[in-house]
Amino acid sequence: MGIMTEPITTAIIVGLAAQKFAEGAAGKSAEKLVERLWDAIVSRFSGRKKTEENLATIAAAKGQDAGAIGKVAVVLDGEFVEDEDFAASLKELAQQIVTIQHQSQSQQNNNNYGRDQIVINQPTGNLKVGGS
Repeated sequence: MGIMTEPITTAIIVGLAAQKFAEGAAGKSAEKLVERLWDAIVSRFSGRKKTEENLATIAAAKGQDAGAIGKVAVVLDGEFVEDEDFAASLKELAQQIVTIQHQSQSQQNNNNYGRDQIVINQPTGNLKVGGS
């Protein structure tokens, strides 16, 4: 099952939108789409206190609050049942983001070498294990 055929769930949509707050997570090419997705969700739930609070939590947690993302996804599920056009436009946007990120992943993997993640995951130099 390739990345193209995976169903776009509301959890995936909210997760993608939340990348707006994770530094560099979206990747340059998808950034604008991620913003559009986030803004569409925010404006949809404008004035709904509980969901607004959860969206604020996601923003404050730099997109890393799974609990808040889950809660927003549940409300979004309800919206999708009510409004198929809204559902279709958000799924379309999410699919574009997934596609772009999938395409640029191989390039990004190359770009990341030599940056801070290597320092954390693959220390260089003479590592002495034990007292030898």
